[in-house]
Amino acid sequence: MGNNNKPQKELTPRQLLFIDKYFELKFDGAAAYFFAYPQVRTRETAKAAASRLLTNVNVVEEIERRQAVLRKENKDTVDKVREEVEALAFANIGNYLSFGPDGVVLKSSEGMTPEMMAAVAEVSETVTEHGGSVRFKMQPKTKNLELLMKYYGLIVERKELTNKESAPIPEGYIDFRKVMQDIWASSKPGRLWNEGLKLEDGDLDEEGNLIKKG
Repeated sequence: MGNNNKPQKELTPRQLLFIDKYFELKFDGAAAYFFAYPQVRTRETAKAAASRLLTNVNVVEEIERRQAVLRKENKDTVDKVREEVEALAFANIGNYLSFGPDGVVLKSSEGMTPEMMAAVAEVSETVTEHGGSVRFKMQPKTKNLELLMKYYGLIVERKELTNKESAPIPEGYIDFRKVMQDIWASSKPGRLWNEGLKLEDGDLDEEGNLIKKG
């Protein structure tokens, strides 16, 4: 992938190479970091260093600039992606099966729209001499609702606004951290917010240099 015109911010040659490879390698940060910083020895180190580099303001702004160019050049694809995410987010299990005291009955797939079919993650049937079972699984709604809310700007991650934890959420936005807390009863389920790793002795900074503390 090309540079999509001149970057708007000053970036080092290594940072530019990382960004080029980040797009080329389908947003695999660790793999892109290996290309830009070949002195890195392990994927774990590259992954951690790439996560830190992806919090660099100039790097983030350049990635977002290139993505904006791609969205403009590929509007039809963007619309298709949005439509499919909407279909997954609003999928209703009642369109696929009925259940009650007498058991679960799957509905025929005949007549289902492509959007409805896209919401199905798995359908399988097991038949043995002792009977059988049917397994039906839908695509996760929560993740697609999250993506859709981000698309329309209904939620925002604090990191997208400022590095200060106490920063206020702008009017009209929903605090993503609060949304996840309401859903999972935890404000930190895993690394959903890409908060970055604490630098420790022996880690690499964004330029691939060893960190030495003390």
